[in-house]
Amino acid sequence: MPKKTVSKNKKKPAKINKKSKFLLRHPLILPVLVFIILFTGGLIFLVSLGSSTQGPTDAHIVDIYADGAQKTVTTRAKTVGELLQKLDLSIKDEDITEPSREAIILEDNTQVNVYRARPVLIIDGNRSITLFTAQRAPRLVASDAGLSLLPEDKAEFTRAGDVLESGASEQLVITRSVEVQLNVYGAIKLFRTTAKTVNELLKEENISTLEGETVEPAGATPITSGMLISVNRPGVKTSVVTEAIAHGSESRNDADVEAGKTKIGTEGVDGQRAVVYEIIEENGVEISRKILQEVVLKEPVTEIVLRGTKIVAPKFSSTLTVSGDKAALMEAAGISESDYGFVDYIITKESQWRPGAANSYSGAYGLCQALPASKMATAGADYLTNPITQLKWCSGYASRYGGWAGAYKAWLAQGWW
Repeated sequence: MPKKTVSKNKKKPAKINKKSKFLLRHPLILPVLVFIILFTGGLIFLVSLGSSTQGPTDAHIVDIYADGAQKTVTTRAKTVGELLQKLDLSIKDEDITEPSREAIILEDNTQVNVYRARPVLIIDGNRSITLFTAQRAPRLVASDAGLSLLPEDKAEFTRAGDVLESGASEQLVITRSVEVQLNVYGAIKLFRTTAKTVNELLKEENISTLEGETVEPAGATPITSGMLISVNRPGVKTSVVTEAIAHGSESRNDADVEAGKTKIGTEGVDGQRAVVYEIIEENGVEISRKILQEVVLKEPVTEIVLRGTKIVAPKFSSTLTVSGDKAALMEAAGISESDYGFVDYIITKESQWRPGAANSYSGAYGLCQALPASKMATAGADYLTNPITQLKWCSGYASRYGGWAGAYKAWLAQGWW
């Protein structure tokens, strides 16, 4: 049988690459790798871009109202003052900005108002003041001028009459309130008002008179401070009698006032009350009256008397009742210098520093009025004439109070020791 011949030119099957086999087995790995590479590159690009540029958060939109115009700007200014400077808006010391020039701009849509100062003529009764101010509220303008207003006072802007004379285009008129008493059928109300007449006040208080009722004083009467206005029923009228309320007195110890002296701390002021009587009349003749009520118009102020407790070491002179200087005598008797004031106070009260002072009634004798005098013999035989001997005995006697300071307090409390 003939042999088959194999052609040498027949190609063998190509071997499959190992890498190709790996990709065939894992078809998703290539797109994943491409995504990771692109994402990482993009992230690096964004980070590098952000590090080289400023973000939008350091610029803010601000609305500015100044000189009658409104403007909206975008700015990186840190404060209101810096923004106004960049915009060449001149600000005087008297001008006002809201917020203040030191305020920090923190967010968009911040609103800045600039109020320009202008001359204002202030009329306060007979007093006139021209003030350069940026305030717009009447009471704030008055405060800038150093004027104090009560809640019942009025302050209103009006157009200035003579601009050339005053130099001001605005005028602030202040109307001061006065205190009045209103008596309606015996009920008294005490208050302040800016009403010009009695009728104007009754209108403000929503009081209308009925037929036959009377008003005293008459409705056209100008209001004055302290005025009493009465509304009376037919056949009945009221009468108000003002009486004083006597002030009291109170004593208080005061360490700032020298011992043995007093001082008025608060002046006493009498108070005032109104006693309202209802008067019944027939044919114009009073037939009866009774008290409707008593109203305290002004509380009395208690007088405060300060009673001194301060010990002051006296300045000794050579002119004394005893021989020698008092300080020298106390030193010789062994008394501490810190007690000199206490000793001087007690001895002055007891004997006026007279070693021979004798009480004919009780028999007490000497500087500190020993009773009997012979007690002082324990300090020395010359106790009748020697002030130093007497002071030595007095110091021993003071020890029953714990010393001279205690003796002084006891003397203040009871007037003796």
